[in-house]
Amino acid sequence: MQVVSLSSLIEATQDEAEIYQYLSSFQSEKNGDVQAFLHNNAIPNEKRALTRTSLVVDDENDNEIIGYFTLLVKPFAIIDEVSKESRKKLSGDKNADVFNSILIAQLGRSDFYKGKVSGDIILEFALENCELAYELVGLRIVCVEYDDISFLNDFYLKYDFKVLQVNSNQKILAYLRF
Repeated sequence: MQVVSLSSLIEATQDEAEIYQYLSSFQSEKNGDVQAFLHNNAIPNEKRALTRTSLVVDDENDNEIIGYFTLLVKPFAIIDEVSKESRKKLSGDKNADVFNSILIAQLGRSDFYKGKVSGDIILEFALENCELAYELVGLRIVCVEYDDISFLNDFYLKYDFKVLQVNSNQKILAYLRF
């Protein structure tokens, strides 16, 4: 198992259609948004430097896509109900209305690897990349946005993410501080 950046695949080939075909092998029926992003938006976002997508591939099985994650830097508005203590943890300023973070914007596992590879492994790879970003540029807050589903809540809380707020898109915003 290894992590391959989408940008390295784009740089290595002249045939973008070949990369689209490779990405289309990823299937996630349970989470259509995750599948659609990789199939349709990952390459354009990568080329425009809006996001960075990394593929977790099975190097012992023809480099099949096990899963992937997408990272970006994003500012988040802090809602009024968030405590001054939390604002200070996130931004260094107890009166802050916004903070910058690394957002794990997409995180998914292929249906083919369900029961074979845990989603934990993909999240751990994503967090390793976030930690590298922290070491390089000092951005220490990592966020995830997710639907209010107990499975997802339990998944992120076991990695010490702390729920901050419910955003205007009705998704839970949770953070982790390095």
